[in-house]
Amino acid sequence: MSRPDADILERARAGDRDAIGALLEPELDRVYATCRRMVGNADDAAELAQDSVVRAIRGIGSYDGRSAFSTWLTRVTINTCLSWHRARGRRSAIRAASLRDAGSFPDASVSGRPGTEPERTDGVQRGEPRVARVEAALDQLNPEHRAVLVLRDVREMDYEAIGAALDLPLGTVKSRISRARGALRRLLEAEEADESHGHERGDGSAMES
Repeated sequence: MSRPDADILERARAGDRDAIGALLEPELDRVYATCRRMVGNADDAAELAQDSVVRAIRGIGSYDGRSAFSTWLTRVTINTCLSWHRARGRRSAIRAASLRDAGSFPDASVSGRPGTEPERTDGVQRGEPRVARVEAALDQLNPEHRAVLVLRDVREMDYEAIGAALDLPLGTVKSRISRARGALRRLLEAEEADESHGHERGDGSAMES
């Protein structure tokens, strides 16, 4: 991860569109990919990627050039996604409260499915059936845990870069990654256990019939 040319950075801070474009253009695919793995669907990811770019343009003056531009932009992107998750959580809480007040309850069987898979997570093997399980498990992780897995196991950023992107001490980054992987592993194991029990019940029913 390299730092941008000082002249380009200075012109970008001054609002030069060509300079801003030169900084952002190489990063756009990574911005979208990060959003895609942080949220549940492509439409939300596209909107959040656009929001992230707008925030980056507006806040370009806060980038001091001491870290890689991609690291700074990742921080903007992750913060945009975390804000989205927090807002969605508040909306869900308000909706649940309204349903309780009305004497109605949502169908617990309905849940979102994010289109994302950590490409390298301890204890997670690749394969099509496995992908669906990982997607479902990721959707149950809290956003902070999801963020560190995306940056470490998908973006393959080192601990120092993750710390810079999330504004976290190195020790916190390592412990959060460990907890996130443990949480993901437990969710996958629980899913596999439920599936195994379901097959056993199905086999028994078939034999009795």
